[in-house]
Amino acid sequence: MRLSAALSPVGTEATDHLLGGMGEGPLPSIPRGDPIEIQNAVCEAITRLVRDGQPEIVHLEALFALERQAQPVSQLLLAQYVEGDGQIGSFEWKAWLSALRLSQALYQANEYFLKHIRRTTTDDSWAEHEPSVQVQLFDHRKVEFLLRFLRYKKRSPELWRQLHEMYRLARERYLLNRPDAIAETDKRRTMRKLEQQYLQILLLEAMNGGQFSPREALWAHRWFARWSSGPGLRLAQVSEGIHFEPKGFVVDTASSDGLKRALVAGGKVLYFDSSPLAAMINQEIASLRGEATLAHQATTAVRAGQLALLNKLSILFAPNPVDIERRSERKPVALAVQAIAGFPNIVEELWRNGQKQNDGISSAPTPQDEKTISSFGVSTFSPLFAGNGDAGPISLSISGPVTIPQIWQVKDRSDSGCRMRAQIHNLNLVIPGSLIIIRDSETAPWIVSVVRWFRRLMVDHVEIGVEYLGREPRFVKLVANDDGDLAIFDTPDRSSRCFAALYLPPSEDHPTMPIKTLLFPALEFRIGCDVTLLSSDAIYRMRLNEPIQQQFEYVWTSFSVIDRVAPPRSRIQ
Repeated sequence: MRLSAALSPVGTEATDHLLGGMGEGPLPSIPRGDPIEIQNAVCEAITRLVRDGQPEIVHLEALFALERQAQPVSQLLLAQYVEGDGQIGSFEWKAWLSALRLSQALYQANEYFLKHIRRTTTDDSWAEHEPSVQVQLFDHRKVEFLLRFLRYKKRSPELWRQLHEMYRLARERYLLNRPDAIAETDKRRTMRKLEQQYLQILLLEAMNGGQFSPREALWAHRWFARWSSGPGLRLAQVSEGIHFEPKGFVVDTASSDGLKRALVAGGKVLYFDSSPLAAMINQEIASLRGEATLAHQATTAVRAGQLALLNKLSILFAPNPVDIERRSERKPVALAVQAIAGFPNIVEELWRNGQKQNDGISSAPTPQDEKTISSFGVSTFSPLFAGNGDAGPISLSISGPVTIPQIWQVKDRSDSGCRMRAQIHNLNLVIPGSLIIIRDSETAPWIVSVVRWFRRLMVDHVEIGVEYLGREPRFVKLVANDDGDLAIFDTPDRSSRCFAALYLPPSEDHPTMPIKTLLFPALEFRIGCDVTLLSSDAIYRMRLNEPIQQQFEYVWTSFSVIDRVAPPRSRIQ
């Protein structure tokens, strides 16, 4: 999103006129460019609106103008935090904090005006703005709940009690479903009804159990906003004394909980039939699978990730609970293991491990004795992967401090995975979907695993559940075949785009995997595309198949070997 196209300076003649009655003059112009600078300027302007003096209608209208300016800024800060951009990397604390400050400043300003409206109910000029202020309050609270989700903050019972109380009070004051409950003061922003905002928060919080990544949370947040904008998703009041088994969920607005599956009685209980939501999820899946949609997807990996998320949401929000059986029984253990988390860190560790293997080989074996990647049995790290990048015509730069394995405490495990605890300095390395390798000792083989769920125990103490993917991963070097007509004997040169991947050999032991697979950088993945794998004794042309699994950093996929040739002698030293 380009801010220059979405923003116009707040300090216009019209806005200056609105604030002309304030002692300190008009608002300063909102800068363009850096969203964090814009956030600071908007927050400063909000502070001036509510700092002193008697509230006036023109001040509230100025707040609405500021909110229209803040909308694209908030969206960009959320995207910056989750995805990163050219200015900052993903999961940068300053982007998250800036989005939180903006949301809270706008919420507090609307709360300030709402309290004034309720103290002056005889003034119709104020009362007519109450629905719009209520909708804005829920909109900003929704963003705050999303931000807490993105950082896996512990749920706040007090926030939930406040939210339910706001909604109950709104119902009592007949604000729901009134035509004036939405104030469309700008075509770029469509205000949703209060019930729809409330429902979006409930749906998002139903996901907040530690099984979804920040990227998935942001995707779902956008889908919920679109799906709830129509009449299909509704909350219904449960009548007093009526007992029934709902086909969906209920929420008790007198509690501090969100959506629950339970037998319910009437009172302050609302019922949400999730059947229409399940239908919308299925429609979204069909749309993503359609050929017409493919041209609009950023990458094949994004599309695969969204399909995987929709399948998980279809289970979570199924009208009737879906029972998922555990693959194997987990047994309590007390075991310390070594682990390295994060796809880049794992690639670096296995690359360095390959360098150590090379350094330990003083003379090359004969071709008949050499175990190479040709059989994909044991890795050979040839001089092509040398650390100085000078040993071969194509170098792959891998640099940075050595990653030291961290000690984790395993609490229980089975053939398919385990539950572990540790104190960790960077929580984002072990969020759901992250790759982590584990071994019992220095001499034991690495086991590649994916984090399935994450729970924050204290500030930097976490518990995770991991599923095993494969054993004995190998570092491999791949070259992108951007020209589909390139023959395998047209060996890559210095202009070729190369990248690192991880090869997982077939495994008869747990985790069982009968085929050869690759863990592939997500940004490089395309279904059906050809890549070249460089080995010490051969060059392979391979074609990537449908992904087995997609995450934000990598794609796990099988492949087909199309051809194999020996490299030119000039490439083997």
